[in-house]
Amino acid sequence: MDIRHLLISTLSLILTLNNCMVFADNKKSPATVEALVIFKCGTVNSPDRSLWSPGVDVNVKHQMVASCYLIRHKDGMMVWDTGIPEFVKSKPEGVTLAQGKIKLTLEQPFPEALKSFGIKPEEIDFLALSHMHADHAGNANAFATATWLVQEAEYDAAFGPLAKQLNFNPKTYEKLSHSKVIKLNGHHDVFNDGSVILIPAPGHTPGHQVLFVRLPSGPVVLSGDLWHFQSNWKFSRVPGFNYDPKQTADSMKAINALLIATGAKLYIQHDFVQNSQLPHAPDIIR
Repeated sequence: MDIRHLLISTLSLILTLNNCMVFADNKKSPATVEALVIFKCGTVNSPDRSLWSPGVDVNVKHQMVASCYLIRHKDGMMVWDTGIPEFVKSKPEGVTLAQGKIKLTLEQPFPEALKSFGIKPEEIDFLALSHMHADHAGNANAFATATWLVQEAEYDAAFGPLAKQLNFNPKTYEKLSHSKVIKLNGHHDVFNDGSVILIPAPGHTPGHQVLFVRLPSGPVVLSGDLWHFQSNWKFSRVPGFNYDPKQTADSMKAINALLIATGAKLYIQHDFVQNSQLPHAPDIIR
């Protein structure tokens, strides 16, 4: 998706969302999203923050969190991202990647945390992943009974030769090849009421996407890996390892326009500081 089509799509979406919100306010219609539940699904540590901000904070230690989300809607339940793979829990010292530059640790896998919350993975109606990296798709296999909502470019990358180049781990999502799948080429209104919308934001990976959720308290956008922490959002810094840096920069502009136009709050999924200030399960955000 080039910048022209991305901006046109975003503008169309902004108009749609604003119309939905105006309608909801005028008619005092009941909220269709009942709650957003945030789960801590592992940690990501690095001795060099500049991996995500080239040329800035070289050799500065950095900690991030892997977040997973449950969206409760009057017409069903949806999971957004599934966290670090379950096998990492069996490695108390963590799992090291990228030649020692990244270490993953995990206390409780997302499917287990969801069960503790009173929901079985097979009860989930929709699964959507921001992208297929293992800290986001690590437990995707547990949700193979759900309908999978994925940008077609990401689907093709996940099951094609690009998977290795993009550092995807097909074992974490191989069961999705047998799931009911809806391949997308643009934004997608999950419940057909403007309350939960998948928005393409390619660049980090070919079919990376973000999620707009209209809560009773106001709209939020879940970032995926469009941004990893606050300073990268503030300064529009693009990680050097992204699949397409220019496309990433274009996606940042489009989503920033969406945030301004809708007044949505940005939840940066990996940002340790912001996430420490947000409720986590069993607390919920309404």
